Amino acid sequence: MAGIPVLFLDFDGVLHPVREPALDEDFRLIENPGLFVWRPILEALLAEHPAVRIIVSSDWRRLFDDATLMQLPGPLDNRFVGDLESYGSCRSEEILMEVRRSKLVHWLAIDDHPSVVSAQAEERGFIACASAHGLSDEAVQRALREMLPPLPDNPAG
Repeated sequence: MAGIPVLFLDFDGVLHPVREPALDEDFRLIENPGLFVWRPILEALLAEHPAVRIIVSSDWRRLFDDATLMQLPGPLDNRFVGDLESYGSCRSEEILMEVRRSKLVHWLAIDDHPSVVSAQAEERGFIACASAHGLSDEAVQRALREMLPPLPDNPAG
């Protein structure tokens, strides 16, 4: 997977506002039109980059199996290659450990986790966003748009 361009993707605070109700009292996904409302923005941004694959870095990875996680991003499901293993004490550390473990050369991570906000200053691959605005924020869209072109569209590249 080393040469494949990867996007580590959080859900809450990226694809919908962080406090959007998602689960019932039995931890089953509820019908809520407010969930994944910003997914079309990501679809549009990734449309010109068909080789980019998605690794779910969201805490949802602890609640759902891969088959369910793969369905949640809707039309992006064909890009799903797995979820982030829990290696570290914070999200940015987990992502960086996976980058090293998988020898990823081309990667980005979009997340609202505080550790990503901090790590963004040191690691170019991190794109931090505000929990209430996620991908609806023009500055976040611009950052993703600017960082995607260097990712090769040919997985061998």
